[in-house]
Amino acid sequence: MFSIEEQIQIWKRVTALPALLQAVANINESEVSEISKLRKMWSAVEVRFAIELVNARKSAAKRLDNAASIVSDIEGVQQSSSSAIAKWKAKRFAHCSPVVDLCCGIGGDLLYLPDHAIGVDVDPLRCWMAKQNTGKKIVCEDARTFSELKNASILLDPSRRDSKGRRLNVEQMLPNISEVETICSKVTGGCVKLSPAINLEEIAGIGEKREVEYIEDRGRVTQGIVWFDSLAAKNVETTASSITSGKTISGVIQTPRVFGEIGPWLFEPNPALERAKLHGTLGCELELWEPAFGLGLLCGNKKIQSTWFTSFEVLETTSLRLEKVAASLRNQHAGEVEVKTRGGVVDPNIWQIKLQKPASDSNKRLTVFALRLGKKRIALITRRVTQ
Repeated sequence: MFSIEEQIQIWKRVTALPALLQAVANINESEVSEISKLRKMWSAVEVRFAIELVNARKSAAKRLDNAASIVSDIEGVQQSSSSAIAKWKAKRFAHCSPVVDLCCGIGGDLLYLPDHAIGVDVDPLRCWMAKQNTGKKIVCEDARTFSELKNASILLDPSRRDSKGRRLNVEQMLPNISEVETICSKVTGGCVKLSPAINLEEIAGIGEKREVEYIEDRGRVTQGIVWFDSLAAKNVETTASSITSGKTISGVIQTPRVFGEIGPWLFEPNPALERAKLHGTLGCELELWEPAFGLGLLCGNKKIQSTWFTSFEVLETTSLRLEKVAASLRNQHAGEVEVKTRGGVVDPNIWQIKLQKPASDSNKRLTVFALRLGKKRIALITRRVTQ
């Protein structure tokens, strides 16, 4: 086991050996003979760390703009914000000073914060990596004891995983929720990066004023952000932001209207919109309704134009029996079939496999929604409509 200082020295050597990194990138790691060849030219430790770095860069390729030059292990990349989301958050800090990134990790967020921003992390290895990746000032200190926060705006990213990689609740994260609240009370404002599953009740002690933002990227809600005090928007309860579309919507939560009927159109909200509980707010504006309380899907009498909803034309409704659904798909001359559900009514993967028997060589792609409405279990045969 290497000490932290020894690890840093090894990382320094490896990052200064482009020939080793190129050689590692060109090998098949599963072939022992190829690893053995590398160990004749470089030490076993250097080869091992180089493999970790090359794999981290491969892992970062779809998420980080600086993936080709990132200095990190795989864990550091996995815990880092994507470049797109980091840039999105950094916009709010554009005119703030001073700015402190607490628990900065490898510097994924810090890189896009203002040039005067500083990073703080308790892990010396992470501090060294953040310095290599951002070139900004880094302080190696525990966020809970860092004292230079007067008039600061902060970005705080508590660790939400333990040594086994398990996601932790707000009481178990580090700093924990009570410690986060204490830190936030010392600054003018900022944001706390938390799980997308965060509930409003859990963060009631963060700042005097709060706005919770849920961020969607490539179809998934990847971050839940608590903006507080000076950086929280006025008169806003939650915000949904879509990196995919570049759109954002804010407001106060409003429960969807509930009407126990399926309309001719079905609308699936962007996951960030639904997580922010603004699908009801926007749905009421668009005269949509929810066919069952808490379903999340909305219905309407006409097609709507909104980047916040995916539209489906309802072609047929049938009972949720596999043979019935298969018959309906044949009647509709379905080609490829997609299956969606809510509340685990069926296993969509299993149903999708069983229903991939088109009645013809049709290229008509249909979507089946397996739903429970009260005591009824129904299937909706629908056609996805592009905006």
